[in-house]
Amino acid sequence: MVILPAAQMSPAALRTARALAPRRDVRPRRGAFVRPRLGLVVALALAPVGCTRPGAETTEDAGTGDSSTSGVWAEAPAPADACDNALLVTQGRYFGDLREFSAESPIGGVCGGGGPDGYLRVQVPVRADLRIAARGVGFAPHLSLAPDDCLGDREIACVAGAPLELRDLASGTVLRLGVGIDEAVFSDLKQKPAPEQGPDPLSFELDIGLTRVLEAGEVCEPASRGRCVAGTMCLASKPGDAPECTTLPADTCSTAMRTPVVLDDAGEGALVVDPALPQTDAHAHSCGGDGLRERVLRLGLPAAPPGRALEITVSRADVGLAVRTPTCLVADELACAAGTGGPARVVLGRLATLRAAGIEPYLFIELPPDSEHDPAFTLDLRLVPDPAPWGMPGAP
Repeated sequence: MVILPAAQMSPAALRTARALAPRRDVRPRRGAFVRPRLGLVVALALAPVGCTRPGAETTEDAGTGDSSTSGVWAEAPAPADACDNALLVTQGRYFGDLREFSAESPIGGVCGGGGPDGYLRVQVPVRADLRIAARGVGFAPHLSLAPDDCLGDREIACVAGAPLELRDLASGTVLRLGVGIDEAVFSDLKQKPAPEQGPDPLSFELDIGLTRVLEAGEVCEPASRGRCVAGTMCLASKPGDAPECTTLPADTCSTAMRTPVVLDDAGEGALVVDPALPQTDAHAHSCGGDGLRERVLRLGLPAAPPGRALEITVSRADVGLAVRTPTCLVADELACAAGTGGPARVVLGRLATLRAAGIEPYLFIELPPDSEHDPAFTLDLRLVPDPAPWGMPGAP
């Protein structure tokens, strides 16, 4: 093991610094780095937003006046053959080989692949998004994340041949990472002896990266600090101020803008939506909208005769709508229209009953991409006969 100069601190303090310190240049001194064998990884003095590849250069200075000699290079565990033997790791690059691993897995193979699996325990030291990518020399690895046990049939998520991501994990979270292979692919590669030179086709590498989730009020630039928590946006309160994660009005259910529904004598009205106002995407709906900015309104319902419903139609065709009531839970979604193929339209029924109960439905307006400079548009409102079943889109 080769250790480059770092601050004089205890191992526990050093681990904390590695998780929390801003990104630093971790280039080794000339002659200090030897390319790792399988089963070795470089444990870096990392930014809280991911992994810096061994030997990679960074440009951000941590403010200590020494940006060329920080970092710790150390041996780290390879994935273990048995789930119970998995060792604890955090962000970084790790190497392994499935050739000598057993296919008798207590979980039946990662993602049901049936071949042998390798295991690591992944620790998230700060509130963060977790992203794991795997590259096999001669195969497409399967990846899974499960609770920190080996009980089987407990996979939280699994993918084959793609990165695996979980967002907004709590500080201190520990998950069991599995790396697997299809049984048929393993059998074919196993029959061929490992090459005397060059990488084994059954070897692989893992990149485990973390993007720190910043709380409201935390400084959010440069981007290497992390990303703002859902419901906030990286904004400066005034020119010259450091941008902070700023809570936005009408951005989530907790900041929904209470909006009285006002109708004329004909039972018609309109609401104006300005897409230029800053918004983020904090909610997912059954008809899509992931990654689209959204406005969240809480509708103050009008007095209406029994048997009437409120129809909401968007004046432009690429805006989506969703309605939840009585709460903001996904299970309380009553209507959803994606805004594709024509203007989105939803119908909210039993107005008199909802109003009498004091319920104010949540209306989500999914804004199209690149609409920050578009002109305002309207939501057209009118009373229609109550559809059946309650809350689902229906004809007047």
